Amino acid sequence: MTPTAIAVAVVVAGGRVLVGTRHPLSREGPGLDEFPGGKVEPGETRAAAAAREALEETGLEVVIGPLIDVAAGTASFGPIEVSFFLARPLHQVDAGAIESLPEPIPPFRWIEAGGLASLSFPGTNARVVAMLAEGRLESVGPGFRADRIPPDSTDGSGRSS
Repeated sequence: MTPTAIAVAVVVAGGRVLVGTRHPLSREGPGLDEFPGGKVEPGETRAAAAAREALEETGLEVVIGPLIDVAAGTASFGPIEVSFFLARPLHQVDAGAIESLPEPIPPFRWIEAGGLASLSFPGTNARVVAMLAEGRLESVGPGFRADRIPPDSTDGSGRSS
C-alpha cells in the first residue's frame, strides 16, 4: 500500500515555534501536540500543501523553506509519509520581539523552542522536535528565494523552489 503523503509546516519566528493541540476527540492522536499540516491533495506539491495547511489551520500565511525531515508512520487509514518543511510567517518578525508575532487561530500558539521537549507530539515528529529543542533549526530568513509557495504549485518535486 502506498503511504499517504502528509506535509507539515514547522513555523519558527523570534525563537518560538507554532504549535497546536489536537482535540481530545480527534481520530488521530487525540490530545497530542502538533505542527500545522495535513494530507497532500492530488496535483499539489508537498511544499504547497504545507503552506495551505498552515493557512487553513492557523490563519497565517507562511514562507516555506527547506525540507528538514521525512518520517514514516501509521495512521488509522494506513501508512503515512510525513514531510516537514521549515517555515516562517509571511510578514517578517523582528528577532526576539515576541509581541510582533502574528496571532494564530486557537488551538495554535507560539511556544519557546526549548520548551518543545516537554510537550507530547506524535512519534513521527521526534527528530524535528529534538532539532528545534536543541536549537539546530532557525527561522527562514528574509533572503529565502520564494515569498511563499502558491497553492497551485505543481512541480511534483515535493520541495520548495
